[in-house]
Amino acid sequence: MTTRQASTADATIGGSSSSPKEASKNRLSKTTACLPIVYGSIAFYLGKKADEFQTHEWTLFVRGPHHEDLSPAIAKVVFQLHPSFAQPVRELTQPPFEVTERGWGEFEAQIRIVWTDPSEKPTVVNHGIKLYPPGSPPNVLPKDENAPPVIAESYDEVVFTDPNENFFRQLLHIPKAPKVESSQQESLTECFPDETDFLALVGAQKFLQEELETVKERFQVVSEEYEVVDREYIAAMQKHQQQQAATKKTKGGGGKRQTKKARTS
Repeated sequence: MTTRQASTADATIGGSSSSPKEASKNRLSKTTACLPIVYGSIAFYLGKKADEFQTHEWTLFVRGPHHEDLSPAIAKVVFQLHPSFAQPVRELTQPPFEVTERGWGEFEAQIRIVWTDPSEKPTVVNHGIKLYPPGSPPNVLPKDENAPPVIAESYDEVVFTDPNENFFRQLLHIPKAPKVESSQQESLTECFPDETDFLALVGAQKFLQEELETVKERFQVVSEEYEVVDREYIAAMQKHQQQQAATKKTKGGGGKRQTKKARTS
């Protein structure tokens, strides 16, 4: 499981023309938002349809763990394929965010996710497209024409610190949005061990944030009470010193005056 930190860059918020400067004014301080995503590939052996240059049909994708519609948060996904393909760069602005091709070799693709918030930097990940099951000899075709698909995917979370208010609301809306139908939906899993760990971490983080806020509030109250006591102590000391000064002055001016009588002859 990987947690990625998003940061500032340029994009478009929900199709609007909000500038990064305007978006930064509406950021929610002391707030953390997290978007779970799954990226990967699924490959099918072509069997009798296979030839020297096309042995498998594969799909490279970015999706929600439970096929949620990620379009409120994702403006576009750019897939960088092997340069041997006629169009190695594929850009998708609507779900499902996936590319399907045919080929004979495995390679590493780059996936660039551009967010709908202009103040969030695109997230870039690399994924190796797998055509053969783990542990099998390289480039050895299956004997069974109906061999099960080879799935290679990763569960990930993208963390947004102090997100824009509108973007934060869009992230909250994603779990409630209708699911997106994928061409390979039946073959892909919806159960990820890391997801349970992630939810537990989110709960622990929320608890720690609440405890921290409580401690800060208590510290603020104690600090204010200390300031009141300090002011009262200073006022009492000043009053005591004034009283002492007044007492000394009274004692100094209360002595008897002596007068000399004139001598007569």
